[in-house]
Amino acid sequence: MIKAFNIRKKHLWALLPILLIGYYFCLPQQLFDEPYSKIINSQDGQLLSAHIAKDGQWRFEAGDSVPDKFRQAIILFEDEYFYYHPGFNPVSLLRATWQNLRAGEVKSGGSTLTMQVIRMAFDRDRTLWNKLIETIQATRLECRYSKKEILALYAAHAPFGGNVVGIEAAAWRYFGRSAYNLSWSESALLAVLPNAPALIHPGRNREVLLNKRNRLLSKLLDNSVIDSTEYLLACDEPLPDKPLALPHEAPHLLNTLCYRYGQSSFRSTLDQQIQKTSNQIVENFYSIYRHNEIHNLAAIVIDNKSGDVLAYVGNSSFNTSISGHDVDIIQAQRSSGSTLKPFLYAAALDDGQLLPHMLMADIPTYYSDFSPKNYSRQFDGAVPAHTALSRSLNVPFVRLQKEYGTDKFHDLLKKLGITTINKAPSHYGLSLILGGAETTLYELSSVYSSMARSLLTYTSESSQYNTSAFRLARLRTKEKHPDNAYSFQPTVLSASSIYYTFEALTNVQRPEEETGWENFSSGRKIAWKTGTSFGFRDAWAVGVTPEYTVGVWVGNASGEGRPGIIGGSAAAPVMFELYRHLPATSWFMAPYDDMHAALVCKQSGYKASQHCADVDTMYLPAIEHQVPVCPYHHLVHLSADEKYRVNADCYPPHLMQHKSWFVLPPMMAWYYQSRNPLYKPLPPFKSDCHEQQHAIDIIYPRNNAQLYAPLELDGQLGRIICKATHRKPSSRLFWHLDNEYIGETQFHHQVAIVPDKGWHNLLITDEEGNSSIVRFESMGKGQHQ
Repeated sequence: MIKAFNIRKKHLWALLPILLIGYYFCLPQQLFDEPYSKIINSQDGQLLSAHIAKDGQWRFEAGDSVPDKFRQAIILFEDEYFYYHPGFNPVSLLRATWQNLRAGEVKSGGSTLTMQVIRMAFDRDRTLWNKLIETIQATRLECRYSKKEILALYAAHAPFGGNVVGIEAAAWRYFGRSAYNLSWSESALLAVLPNAPALIHPGRNREVLLNKRNRLLSKLLDNSVIDSTEYLLACDEPLPDKPLALPHEAPHLLNTLCYRYGQSSFRSTLDQQIQKTSNQIVENFYSIYRHNEIHNLAAIVIDNKSGDVLAYVGNSSFNTSISGHDVDIIQAQRSSGSTLKPFLYAAALDDGQLLPHMLMADIPTYYSDFSPKNYSRQFDGAVPAHTALSRSLNVPFVRLQKEYGTDKFHDLLKKLGITTINKAPSHYGLSLILGGAETTLYELSSVYSSMARSLLTYTSESSQYNTSAFRLARLRTKEKHPDNAYSFQPTVLSASSIYYTFEALTNVQRPEEETGWENFSSGRKIAWKTGTSFGFRDAWAVGVTPEYTVGVWVGNASGEGRPGIIGGSAAAPVMFELYRHLPATSWFMAPYDDMHAALVCKQSGYKASQHCADVDTMYLPAIEHQVPVCPYHHLVHLSADEKYRVNADCYPPHLMQHKSWFVLPPMMAWYYQSRNPLYKPLPPFKSDCHEQQHAIDIIYPRNNAQLYAPLELDGQLGRIICKATHRKPSSRLFWHLDNEYIGETQFHHQVAIVPDKGWHNLLITDEEGNSSIVRFESMGKGQHQ
């Protein structure tokens, strides 16, 4: 008998490891496997938007802690000895058993909060056997988690009536604010709800629910958790009515972050008040634009110091019943229009190819497959670089891209962070600067903000500025950078080139309602750029101040163009209205440490040459490259009365007057003098003197051009119009095609020709023997005019 007892004892000891292993693994690694609502919070933790969980429940992920008022209320109501028991309370279980036996039915469960967490996780039938299993698992749960964590699990998964699960979802559904901001009355109400969640339904059991809440408040008073004044005020608070709609402030950003990161909950960088204001402004403009069949607007506001996105309005609304309103336009790739011009301008300053006031050629320009035109369809002849940028002239910037190099500009855009321009430079060609490539409002605004941050970093020694200046703006508070691949060095563009770029952009003509802004104390200096894509499909406006970058896009997500989709008249008013609701700021400090003083020709904007009579001292970017010297001021030799040009072959040298003269090339001068009446053309040569300078310039065709003869509407072959200019418009020009005389012109030098296919020579001469010649190739029939 003793031997048999020893054998049984040995078997029991053998079972002990199995029981311990079973106890250890009696809980799954992940206790709750339920879908959660998608939520996004502001930078200070306020709920901005939420999407219901896949199973139709409003259920938020468990937080790190539980609001203190709810914690005290739920413990006092459900489990007073929560902090002392190992997962179950023997006294409560015995009391519940006695009550149930006396009543002949289940009246009390005697479950602790820990046991209720187990029951919510496994959803078993309420039997004695299941109660035993829950008790064992509750002790295991106590071994795995702290009391604080267990309470957080309970608060996040307790039912609160209808399809509301968890304390945070309940607080927003019933009271419209976070659980951390609830009163004692509201916290007590939510504490009694999981015990009887059906009581919350409006119009049903209101008196029962009110009594349960007030009894808990009385218990809080008796335990000195609240005082008598708090108790009376809490009892006077009414019960909530029907559930409230959850905030819907940043639905597009929520969708974008969920798609990008696959999480359910996000703490964004958004400022709740700026986001709300931005939403309202965008909706106000949408209510106007929709009458012109313009249905989509997007706006973004970035804090330049930190690189944080403060407002993110992905679209004019979030209505899936309206086409395109569910699209996050801020992340959509759209034609860039003219918005890339400031980057080329700054890069050319850094490369020494440009100075801020340097004259740029604005004349008819022809390439083999491309002939750029300004928006006005007119030409200035010559225009200062900063004016070309502020007026967004196409021709000067196409020529600048050609000189700077398309490959080099393409590489610069990639370094700045424009990842959407991912095809070979040859794919875009010279149209790259005019909107031939696509970008997103997010990346574009990030680059403008990065430029501001780079300038601020250079002119300030404060650690508040992020030295990794060129990077995408942050959308989440936990991000150091959105992606390591998108983090760039602050030396992409120099501080001085950025400063001069922003200075030029402050002169962009504002919308009519902004006229006279500088006369008001509330007015602010803003560097801003607009863009309009071909076919009026995209309207852009991006503004920069030291504190904020504001980007706006207006158009149709479908790509449908409308006459009103223009950067200056559609997107710019939205941008300025957003700035009107942001704090006014001062302007950027000039980065003088990144500049050096130099003498500049006032008339041409080039570095002054020995012949420039009117010069000024200007701070220019301190670069290693040699900047160009003024090519337009020449020393001319005049007769004593200064009416004629002369030379030593025809005029006594001691009688000559030597004078510096501003002389533009013939084509530039022809357009320039029509807009600048003070421009003085060179005096003619004295009759017995021979002109020694080039007098004729052929505007069209250019040398080695390939031309197509247009077709008229009747199908007949059209004519190619050749154009030329002369220093003296009154001169007579004689035209020859392949050595055959074809005509004579005076004042307006144009001739129409119909050349055969193949190469041809066009020769033009004047009365004084000056000549100019170009060679071109006729390609045959083109398109209808």
